[in-house]
Amino acid sequence: MTSDSDEDALSWAGDDKPDKPEAPAKAASAVHEHEEAPPTSALVLITYGILGGAYLIYTIGWVIEIQRSATVLPSLFANLMFRLGEDLAIGSPVIWFLAVFLLTRHRALGARLLWLLLGLAVVIPWPFVLGV
Repeated sequence: MTSDSDEDALSWAGDDKPDKPEAPAKAASAVHEHEEAPPTSALVLITYGILGGAYLIYTIGWVIEIQRSATVLPSLFANLMFRLGEDLAIGSPVIWFLAVFLLTRHRALGARLLWLLLGLAVVIPWPFVLGV
């Protein structure tokens, strides 16, 4: 019923060559190279949540403090730079939190927690805390 031309239409050039025997071995070794990390414990996730909440509170503190600020500088450039500084201050807790997770993904858990705790001291909204 089917002719040879129909059979030829369903094949690609090079289909008549046998598969290389090393291809499955290569695929098996690739699976072992990209093993998944062990799951994070519940205590660590709760700690991340608490620290993330603290960083969120810091962001809110910066927003409140900048809304209370009424600084006006004499030149347009100085005003723009001051505004840029305020915007970066608002984003600094979020930037620090995300940067720690991105930059310490292949490090030990202690290093990540240490950087997160250091960030709590670095990006604190001092004008809000001191009431300036």
